[in-house]
Amino acid sequence: MDILKDISKIGISPVETLQFFTCMLAGIYTGFNLYAVLFEAPSRASLPLHSHWEQWATSFREASKVMPKLSLCMGLSSAAVLYLSPASDKLRLLWLAPVAASIFDFVYTSIFMLPEIKILLENDVITKKGQHWVREATDRWLRRHYPRLVVVAAAFVVVLYATVKS
Repeated sequence: MDILKDISKIGISPVETLQFFTCMLAGIYTGFNLYAVLFEAPSRASLPLHSHWEQWATSFREASKVMPKLSLCMGLSSAAVLYLSPASDKLRLLWLAPVAASIFDFVYTSIFMLPEIKILLENDVITKKGQHWVREATDRWLRRHYPRLVVVAAAFVVVLYATVKS
C-alpha cells in the first residue's frame, strides 16, 4: 500500500489512478484488436495456404498469452473504479462498460470462436480438414473477431469520455 500513499502525495487519488489505468488498458486492447483486423489479417490473406495458416497460428498463440490477461485487468480495474467512486458520481455507471466488454469477450470467444480455433491450432489441420476448410476457417475467425472489436472499442470510447469528464 506504499504505492497508494506515494500517489496520494502527488495529488492523484487512487480512483483517478485506476481511471487512467483502465483507460490505458482499454486503449491498448482496442489497438491490438484494430491491428489484427486492419493490418495483420489482410497481410496474410495472399500468402500460400501453409504460410497463411502458420502465420495465423503463431500470431494466435502469441496473442492468447496477452489478450485474456489484458481484458481481465481492464475489467477488474474498471470494476474497482466503479466500486471506489462515490454513489453521487453521475458518470459512475459508465465504468461498467469495460467490465461488460471483458465479460462479453470471454463468453463470445468461448462460445463462437474457441471450438474452431482449437481445430485450427492442430499441426495437421490442413491434412485433416483440407485446404479450403482452413482458408475458410481463418476467414471466419476474422469475421467473428469484428463484434469483439466493436464492443471493446465502444468501451474504450465510454471510459475515455468518463475519464475526461471526471
